[in-house]
Amino acid sequence: MPDGHTDPMTTAERALHHRTELACGAAAAAGVPGRFQVWERAELMAVLASAPELGFLSTISGVTPETVPAVLELLESPVWHGVRPTVVVAAGTDTSALPAAGLVRTDDRGLAIRRLGDTHAPVDVRAAGADFATLLLAGYEVDGPVAAFIEAETRLPGMRRFVAVARETPIAAAAMTIHDGVAVLGGASTLRAHRGAGAQSRLLRHRLLVATEAGCELAVATVTPDSVSARNLRRAGFAVHRREAWTRP
Repeated sequence: MPDGHTDPMTTAERALHHRTELACGAAAAAGVPGRFQVWERAELMAVLASAPELGFLSTISGVTPETVPAVLELLESPVWHGVRPTVVVAAGTDTSALPAAGLVRTDDRGLAIRRLGDTHAPVDVRAAGADFATLLLAGYEVDGPVAAFIEAETRLPGMRRFVAVARETPIAAAAMTIHDGVAVLGGASTLRAHRGAGAQSRLLRHRLLVATEAGCELAVATVTPDSVSARNLRRAGFAVHRREAWTRP
């Protein structure tokens, strides 16, 4: 269970880091192109994925006012070998040292957090079968290394998979893992012809119910600020935190 005295942002980031570590391990085992490395250093959480198509995974998070000097040191490590990680910064952190070190702003990233409590299960949601990955990838409309990474992640032990149906036809998919009492909502898509009909809202409410019944106290998801997904999460009771992102030009 999350420690009641631990900052929810830190708890959420650590759960996401654990999920990414498992996903990268699964991707490496499945032969997804590139080199994967996930580690922690001086309270920072780092992820490296060397394939250009998976560059969005390469991040340094857990950045606070106290850890900014460690970030600058970590960025100079030869471990990156030309990979340019994105430094994701918590709100209220003085970032003046980052442009001074040659970093520039890139698209902000969102972190959605919700305390769990009573919720109700919607209809037309069920546990997924063997076709989950096919449906998920069809909704994402991706291929290549990104599709291979997502497919490997869906096979993680402990991954909970759900589909929304319309007239008995699966139209949307969503997944969830649980890490030390934190539900990580990740992997969700809807077939193009069925978007805008509330399928992801139903899947979101269902996952929150399953997480609550499993004893989780917190749910977390990454999201693009101001997106449709962010609006869905806010309607479901999540607080969406906008975080600055910095990278090498």
